[in-house]
Amino acid sequence: MRDSVLAQCCILVVDDDEANVLLMKRVLESAGYGRVEGVTDARNVQRTIESLAPDLVLLDMHMPHIGGLSLLRELHEQTPSSEFLPVLVLTADARRETLKEALAAGANDYLTKPVDLDEVLLRVRNLLAIRLSHESLKSSNAALASMLRQRNRSESRQAEHRRDRVSAIRAVAEHGLTMVFQPIVELALEEVVGFEALARFEANASPEAWFAEAESFGLGVELEMAAIEAALDQLDHIGSGLFMAVNLSPAVMLDHRVHELLCSRGQRRLVVELTEHKPVENYEELQAACAKLRGEGLRIAVDDAGAGYSSLHHILKLSPDIIKLDIKLTRDIDRDPVKRALATALVQFAEESHATVSAEGIETMAELETLRALSVPWGQGYHIGRPAPLALRAAPVF
Repeated sequence: MRDSVLAQCCILVVDDDEANVLLMKRVLESAGYGRVEGVTDARNVQRTIESLAPDLVLLDMHMPHIGGLSLLRELHEQTPSSEFLPVLVLTADARRETLKEALAAGANDYLTKPVDLDEVLLRVRNLLAIRLSHESLKSSNAALASMLRQRNRSESRQAEHRRDRVSAIRAVAEHGLTMVFQPIVELALEEVVGFEALARFEANASPEAWFAEAESFGLGVELEMAAIEAALDQLDHIGSGLFMAVNLSPAVMLDHRVHELLCSRGQRRLVVELTEHKPVENYEELQAACAKLRGEGLRIAVDDAGAGYSSLHHILKLSPDIIKLDIKLTRDIDRDPVKRALATALVQFAEESHATVSAEGIETMAELETLRALSVPWGQGYHIGRPAPLALRAAPVF
């Protein structure tokens, strides 16, 4: 125990003999204890303890008015269970029964008079060390309890937030989303060949954010299926010779419920467009799922072609029926020879693999004319037609 810590400890000496009190004070102060107080009237002990909050009490056993045993019991009863106030009994009564009674009443140690002063200092030091350890542990426990309370409150808030968001996502899946449709046209003939179904949400936030949050809460299948069902409800209103493309994440595509839904109606007019926002974990499973859908008459499209190595790897693994040029490749393709070269290569690849190329994000006449010149068969974008409800669909503008 460091001297600086000793100097901060408060020791209370209780003895009806003032000479004994003065002796103990002198011994303790000489040993470096900076706060030593004495009480000679046992009736004032409790009040003194309340005002001083001592770290240790040296207590005589036989005193007028209130005996040491009674005082020990009183201190024990009035000290909270979370507190530890050590008591060192100093007594001339060396009877074994008295010492046992003192320990049973709450004393922590004892010495018989006349006492060895060095022994007193050793016992005092030991009891104070226990007292300070107890206070340190109590402080640590309080800090830990506070941290646990904060963590519990945080976890409770997170759980409440999760419940709220799960409820919101399920509510959106039931009645909070609408479908809009963007025309996909054959560029050479300027004729509509199909529509891409796109989800829109009444609440704020982008569709991408809604689908990403739904996936994080384990509701990705539920929300994507709701969007597909909403799209399929309008399949009969887009013209018998046209197809409808619905977006589906690879992970959700593996769910058997999605297969049952897609294969339940209009298979030969449906295109499943695989969105790729996360790496595919198992291409064998995804290839098997694509093969099953193709067997039912559906076609498979892969988007983001030309966006990087991962998109090309995706195409090679899945051999899609439709390859959609990424919007970044379409943008300013009329002014970028590198983009034109890549688009040309993808068109040639598609011809040799019996696929069809469709360009996304056509926003200018120059981009449209360049894509035509490169023999890109299909395209879509704001220049051709914006996504809109079928009831408000206007003819594509060229």
